[in-house]
Amino acid sequence: MHGILFLICISQVLTEIRSDHWNEWSSWSECSRTCGGGATYQERKCLRSSRSKEGCEGERFKYNTCNNEPCSQEAQDFRAQQCAAYNNATYGGSLYTWLPYTDRKSPCTLYCIPKGTRTVVRLAPKVLDGTRCKFNAFDMCISGKCWPVGCDHKLDSPLTQDLCGVCGGNNSCLNNGTKERYHWVDIGLTPCSASCGVGVQHYQYRCRDRLSGNQVPEGRCAKSQKPSEKEKTCFKRQCPPVWKIFPWQACSVNCGGGSATRAVRCMDTLPDGRQHWLHDSFCPQPKPSTVRPCNPRMCPRWYAGEWSPCSVTCGWGEQVREVLCRHEGDMFCDLNAQPVTRRNCTTIFSCTDPDAGQQELSFGISHVKADIVVDATETKHLDLPKYIVSDWSPCSATCGISVRTRYVRCQVQLQYLKQMVDLPDAECTEPKPNLSEPCNLEPCFKDFKWIPQGLTPCSRSCLGGTQETHLVCVHKISNLTQPDENCIHAEKFPIERKVCNEIPCPQRWRIGGFGECSRSCGGGLMNREVKCIQQIDVSLDRVLNLPDLMCEQPAPPTSRDCNTQPCPANWAFGHWSQCSVSCGVGIELRPVVCQRITQDGDPLDVDEYHCPPTERPEAERICNMSACPELKIKELQMKFFQMNPMDKVRLFVGGEASILPGTSVLILCPVNGKDKKKIEWLKNGKPVRPNAQIAISKRGNLRIKKVWPRTDDGKYTCVIGNKKSSIKMTIIEFMHAMQETFLREQYLRGYMNNDSASHVDPYDKKVRPLQVLVSEWSPCSTTCGHGVKKRKISCELIAEDYFEVFPLKVCKKYGIQIPTVMEKCNFKPCTKWAADEWSQCLNDKCLKKDYSYKVRTVKCFNEMNSSIVHDKYCHKASKPPTQKECKNPACQPVWYTSEWTECLANCGESGYQTRMLMCVWAGGELPAGRNCEGLARPVLLRPCFNHCTHGMWTSQLKPKPLECVDESNYCKIVPVMKLCRFKNFQTKCCHSCSSKAQDPPS
Repeated sequence: MHGILFLICISQVLTEIRSDHWNEWSSWSECSRTCGGGATYQERKCLRSSRSKEGCEGERFKYNTCNNEPCSQEAQDFRAQQCAAYNNATYGGSLYTWLPYTDRKSPCTLYCIPKGTRTVVRLAPKVLDGTRCKFNAFDMCISGKCWPVGCDHKLDSPLTQDLCGVCGGNNSCLNNGTKERYHWVDIGLTPCSASCGVGVQHYQYRCRDRLSGNQVPEGRCAKSQKPSEKEKTCFKRQCPPVWKIFPWQACSVNCGGGSATRAVRCMDTLPDGRQHWLHDSFCPQPKPSTVRPCNPRMCPRWYAGEWSPCSVTCGWGEQVREVLCRHEGDMFCDLNAQPVTRRNCTTIFSCTDPDAGQQELSFGISHVKADIVVDATETKHLDLPKYIVSDWSPCSATCGISVRTRYVRCQVQLQYLKQMVDLPDAECTEPKPNLSEPCNLEPCFKDFKWIPQGLTPCSRSCLGGTQETHLVCVHKISNLTQPDENCIHAEKFPIERKVCNEIPCPQRWRIGGFGECSRSCGGGLMNREVKCIQQIDVSLDRVLNLPDLMCEQPAPPTSRDCNTQPCPANWAFGHWSQCSVSCGVGIELRPVVCQRITQDGDPLDVDEYHCPPTERPEAERICNMSACPELKIKELQMKFFQMNPMDKVRLFVGGEASILPGTSVLILCPVNGKDKKKIEWLKNGKPVRPNAQIAISKRGNLRIKKVWPRTDDGKYTCVIGNKKSSIKMTIIEFMHAMQETFLREQYLRGYMNNDSASHVDPYDKKVRPLQVLVSEWSPCSTTCGHGVKKRKISCELIAEDYFEVFPLKVCKKYGIQIPTVMEKCNFKPCTKWAADEWSQCLNDKCLKKDYSYKVRTVKCFNEMNSSIVHDKYCHKASKPPTQKECKNPACQPVWYTSEWTECLANCGESGYQTRMLMCVWAGGELPAGRNCEGLARPVLLRPCFNHCTHGMWTSQLKPKPLECVDESNYCKIVPVMKLCRFKNFQTKCCHSCSSKAQDPPS
């Protein structure tokens, strides 16, 4: 025992000496950057010789941030500066402009991209201290490692900026629903508006909550902050030629039935959005109509009625007529063309002297021209001559060809004669209206008939056609040919049909329609099928295919030129080159040139500005070859526990191990896909230095001779490439091993066997039983209210000197039943007493003078759901009191006396009267017990004389029954005082005494 204590003391002394071999820390170095956050460090040197096996424990360098003020907006990115430093150095024999690239897996390695390519090149193993590990973050690279930096610019600080921009904040500015909480986010583009050809896509924006990240109604975001509408063109595939239909032009007439036209063209859409006019044969048939009828409604017309009779029977009078406008819709008759509704009329020239009237008229006619020209003052009384027309006469016939006539006269009105006079037609300057016009009446159907006139042409030129009687419509008198509609009512003529041209069909060319043009521009070809055939059956359309020489020569052409217009320049590209790598991610290249197709169909390279720059195809692309052999470390997730002394133990990375002191250990790191000689080992994060006790084999395994506590405990990690795996090894005491051995021996000896399965022991490759070990239940987690109790379940393989613990899923894989780890217990509800507030000090509960008590309600509550349960579920001893004494000045005892009884004596004799005395509390009628002791007692007996003034009855007379009522306000306390046994109280308080059980006799 003393020896063990001595070894412990020596070990502690050595530990203190070992940690005390560092020199003092140096002063802080110069900051790696002048702005934007750099790094500075302190260094200390180990005073032990480099040949020493132990060295110094702890870190040699200590880092901190510095110069965290932001750089100016014009300053170049720090990583970009480091890449730009290589612009003057050749790479692969060429000079490049280098652009920064941040690798997600190795952010502190300097990767750059030559401008104009997609090749990522590693230019330095690590970036300069102070370079940001990623964009828009505080983390920085120091000595090739990415250090977490908080928003307070301190290393390893957990503080971050909240959505309000506050370092270490809790988004408090957003909790009250301010505008900063909601913002517009871009959620992508709408689908292309066109399924082919050039379309448009619009950027979409939605309102989002910064706190929850969920989409919210747009009203919560500020409309003024919503990004302006943006769009971009999109192209899926080239559209086939389609009909482009232009709008209808105006109708040729406003009424009466006209026609409207429109342009319809076959258009081909080029990839750049321009349209090219093609021949109609390139578009689907039939072609949309280009003419349609329009404005069928009737044109407005003036209709005039008959003139009324002349207003006088002699001399000059006046005639009138009705004029109507017939129209449809919103069109009206021309007011300038409205017929006159009034005119002068005469029957005889003078009612008294016809000769004088005739002379006057003759004078007027002969001098009217002179009057107009000579006397300028008189012309104001003259109108200009104009043609006057009469109504049309009826049609000359009721059907067929007919005319109607009317009178047309050139007249002028003489003011001084007050009449119209006729003038020669030459005096009217306007065109003379027609005197007659044809009447548009229906034909005289009875005048027409059908006559046979030979046969119709044969319906076929060969293989048997048909022809029938040819009928012609003629006039019955003139025999002139008429339109067929004139004979619609004529008698039908019998029609004969016969077969004709029953001869074989000659050879002929069957010509198909031209197909699509082989090119959309630059001269293409349209092909069609041309065959020499002879038809042999009409109904089945059977034909014989003949050699071309048997048909008329020359044969129709089978192709023709099309789309001869020059082609626009377009991008052309070659085949992709092989991938630059044989595995992993590389680059493929291809040539891209701008070309124009000549009339001969040959491509011609032109300057790139002739081609649309936005449509330039990619000249480089990333290629993903087959995955490079993946580096893997085969881990064994297992806990190894040594129970008895062993010379050597073999362990695997990936689990844990508990080893007894003095045991040699071999730790294996199984690696696939790389040379095992490159395996490196770390202990607690520091490289393992081989010595006499610890060594690394040629296969990369770690050997430790005779492990000891505190010296060889720790975490051992094997590292190869970017893969690593660890095992935690603990050196245990024999007492600890004995405790774990006791339970395992019961299973090993078969005393507590459960379901088991045969399993290969990874330690020595022997087959041993794999079984589940179950510990005792733990105490219940609670004493009430549904608690739980737990036990440990483990999947183990037990040997004589050790046992191995595997994940439970291994036992499940073999079908071993896994017991429950947890069970519910103590179902009794958790309860407690809950008391209400105390009441006021009660006036009707007086205890003694100046004292009463107050009360409260106490109930038993279930703590889980706050429901009221029966009092038996709560602990009676802990129940709070329901009443307590309190001071009440209103509690004063007083004597209470009832009214005097009637005089107890016979009529005309002296007797006595009594009354009841009771101690009660003031202000009420509740008994106060003996609290009135010491108070003056009232008189209870006094003499009286019974005068019997109200009459009396004798024993021979039966008294009249009285009503059973209380005659005093104090009767309610008579039963309480047990006074109903007295007759006088029974009488005075009949109701109160009769409602209570009778008191026993005194």
